[in-house]
Amino acid sequence: MQRSPLEKASVLSKLFFSWTRPILKKGYRQRLELSDIYQIPSADSADNLSEKLEREWDRELASKKNPKLINALRRCFFWRFMFYGLLLYLGEVTKAVQPLLLGRIIASYDPDNKAERSIAIYLAIGLCLLFVMRTLLLHPAIFGLHHIGMQIRIAMFSLIYKKTLKLSSRVLDKISIGQLVSLLSNNLNKFDEGLALAHFVWIAPLQVALLMGLLWDLLQASAFCGLAFLIILALFQAALGRMMMKYRDQRAGKINERLVITSEMIENIQSVKAYCWEEAMEKMIENLRQTELKLTRKAAYVRYFNSSAFFFSGFFVVFLSVLPYALIKTIVLRKIFTTISFCIVLRMAVTRQFPWAVQTWYDSLGAINKIQDFLQKQEYKTLEYNLTTTEVVMENVTAFWEETSLLMMIMGELEPSEGKIKHSGRISFCSQFSWIMPGTIKENIIFGVSYDEYRYKSVIKACQLEEVAVSLVVLWLLRQMPSQDKGNSTKSINSSYAVIFTNTSTYYVFYIYVGVADTLLALGFFRGLPLVHTLITVSKILHHKMLHSVLQAPVSTLNTLKAGGILNRFSKDIAILDDLLPLTIFDFIQLLLIVVGAVAVVSVLQPYIFLATVPVIAAFVILRAYFLHTSQQLKQLESEGRSPIFTHLVTSLKGLWTLRAFGRQPYFETLFHKALNLHTANWFLYLSTLRWFQMRMEIIFVIFFIAVTFISILTTGDGEGTVGIILTLAMNIMGTLQWAVNSSIDVDSLMRSVSRVFKFIDMPTEESKPPSKPFKPSKDIPLSKVMITENQHVREDDIWPSGGQMTVKDLTAKYTDGGNAILENISFSISPGQRVRFQHCLLC
Repeated sequence: MQRSPLEKASVLSKLFFSWTRPILKKGYRQRLELSDIYQIPSADSADNLSEKLEREWDRELASKKNPKLINALRRCFFWRFMFYGLLLYLGEVTKAVQPLLLGRIIASYDPDNKAERSIAIYLAIGLCLLFVMRTLLLHPAIFGLHHIGMQIRIAMFSLIYKKTLKLSSRVLDKISIGQLVSLLSNNLNKFDEGLALAHFVWIAPLQVALLMGLLWDLLQASAFCGLAFLIILALFQAALGRMMMKYRDQRAGKINERLVITSEMIENIQSVKAYCWEEAMEKMIENLRQTELKLTRKAAYVRYFNSSAFFFSGFFVVFLSVLPYALIKTIVLRKIFTTISFCIVLRMAVTRQFPWAVQTWYDSLGAINKIQDFLQKQEYKTLEYNLTTTEVVMENVTAFWEETSLLMMIMGELEPSEGKIKHSGRISFCSQFSWIMPGTIKENIIFGVSYDEYRYKSVIKACQLEEVAVSLVVLWLLRQMPSQDKGNSTKSINSSYAVIFTNTSTYYVFYIYVGVADTLLALGFFRGLPLVHTLITVSKILHHKMLHSVLQAPVSTLNTLKAGGILNRFSKDIAILDDLLPLTIFDFIQLLLIVVGAVAVVSVLQPYIFLATVPVIAAFVILRAYFLHTSQQLKQLESEGRSPIFTHLVTSLKGLWTLRAFGRQPYFETLFHKALNLHTANWFLYLSTLRWFQMRMEIIFVIFFIAVTFISILTTGDGEGTVGIILTLAMNIMGTLQWAVNSSIDVDSLMRSVSRVFKFIDMPTEESKPPSKPFKPSKDIPLSKVMITENQHVREDDIWPSGGQMTVKDLTAKYTDGGNAILENISFSISPGQRVRFQHCLLC
């Protein structure tokens, strides 16, 4: 990795994120590799963050009977969290001041108030400066909060992994790999994005109080009519939120259950195929998925109504605020347009920011409590070794064991019911289950200790690995020769960064966009329901296709994939398709239509403004295309960097007894931190380039607003209504277009998950098996009966043999099509009733 330009960047470069320009240029011109990614700052390294949080957590455990993980987090990150929250508050306050200057500008065009016409230009300058100040405050604040969320996730990732290596075998028997993956991926990811919203739990009420004071000055008591409507709407949203949380909690249990079975299936795929359990496993997982999707649809519909409430509430807030005052007293246009601007900000605070903040705190505290319960689970007993003697002493031990349990108890993995076990000397342990850690042959032989060349070469010779290495080199050379003839086609494939379209995937992508088009044709409050329903149906089909493809894929293909990567597709990517994609697409469509309508109205009222709109749209399209070239690659690298984290976790759990017996926990913690740092480098760079893009977009919007303001002031006559409409809509465009841009980036980012799922769907299938019919879960089939497979041949007594017999003749087997033969010309026969034991030897 390269050294980060951030280390030597100036204050202005850090403020405007200009230090990311080299990677943006490189990503636009060529394909990014891992070597192009910048090194992370030392403050973001997993070693530093985990040590800091672990020290505070140990302090919490030692000082209190009821330790709280949130107290340890508060001591680590509180002051920086509050500093960026204060910057965020100051940026939000500018939104409340802007309508005051807007009202003064509109008032200057009143025929009875021509004395203020001369200061309209100065008011416009002040209004534009507020937008500039807001830009300079909000973006560093949001980036700082995202950065803190990333650091919290890294520290807790490490803390959970270290705790996993210390858990007792009794506890590990009750925890599956799927549950651990769900704890790490679904819960900790909330800190990455949600922390920027947490401060609105106190910013929104302060903002509402300030806005209501300003509205009272304009409309007196009638201003509270609009606030009352928003409060009723917020209570309605709260009720919907409680209903949604009920569905989400029920759904979380089903997701964990599905991931547990999916994880077991992936880890034991050879056994599944050996016993022909593919169809039974597919039925079992699809039944769980069916129940999960019922709850997913209910939660999605509730979220949709919650989101729709924001879009249709704007008119009613303004109408209910202005109408009582207009009926009692006359009202001037200045007050109407100022009220509209105030209500836009008020609506955002009450119906969006505050509910989101409450939801963020609810999710974050729930995740922290889950992690806290995990960190307090029982640990295994670490035994102390005395290297001067070699003996095992058992005193009054009472236990119920078999031979394996006795060995586990000597190593400290199991504890006796009574008595004590003492031993000294080194332990040499070889598990009865084969286990190889991911890495090179040399790393497996050394296993974290200092390199001893004599011992290393002795192991190589004893295991006859020199011959294997020569064969692999020859095989690699043979594979490289035909690839040279296809160099041009390979290069053209690798240079593509768009969503991958294959014969299988084209239909489903078309399905998605047909759902979007049908939604646009529908009218009324329920226009988004077909879109949400369609996308969840697509998610259901894609999960089924991916599960079927994995189960029907040949073992040679599955051996090239990592278990953590496969499990990541069934956990994180499917969660994105279920939860985030439907509502994100709906929000993007709504916001885009609002922006298009506002631009159209402003352009009709003042044609000169249309001339300013054209270059803004062109700049938006060009800048977005420039950014997406790099962001898509960074997102892909980030996804690839996430898989090794879960793969290392799965590997550590499978070989936990071995690495404990040899005391290699620190070495595996170092490897885990290395994987975390690699992922952090990609994620931090993605966050930085995303903030670079969003800040440039807002600068373009500020320039557009400045142009609109001065064009409307200089070219409009005495029409205060025209000026009011133009400036009010321009301010609305500013906020909505920024939101729409973020949604468009989110949609593009979420579609990466769809692309990754399609890669698994299009995996090759086993040729020996006929394609099975798609399984459709039934409500009448209980989960406990899906594993029952009826043998039709048993009914035909004259066909089905009375005894089992196996004859193998000239069998040659390979792990991969181009690999070396592991069995060659093997012939044997097994008679009915004969007992046979197969012995196998695993090199190194």
